[in-house]
Amino acid sequence: MVIDTPGMRELGMWSAEDGIDHTFLDIEELTRKCRFSDCSHENETGCAVRQAVKDGLIAEERYRTYMKLKAENVYNKNAVDYLAAKKRKFKQIAKLNKHNYKQ
Repeated sequence: MVIDTPGMRELGMWSAEDGIDHTFLDIEELTRKCRFSDCSHENETGCAVRQAVKDGLIAEERYRTYMKLKAENVYNKNAVDYLAAKKRKFKQIAKLNKHNYKQ
C-alpha cells in the first residue's frame, strides 16, 4: 500500500526486531544451532544458517532478505546516530551543490 503524505521526506523501519524474528522463524531457529553464539551468518565455519542455504533448505533470496532486514534494523536502532549520519549526508550534498553553483 502506498500512502501519499505531503511533506514527509522518508519512511523507515524502526525497532522491527520482533517482526523480523517472527517472519523468519525458521532462520531464527537455525541461528541457535550455529557453532558460535555471535555468528554473523556470513562466512564462519559451523554456521547452521549458511549450511541450510547450501543444502537448499532455505532459499538464497530469503536468506539475503533476512540479512538485509537485520542489518537495517541494527542501523536504525540507534536513532541519534542515524539522524547524525543523515545530517552529515545532507550537509555534504549542500556543500557540493554550493560548489557546483559557483562554477
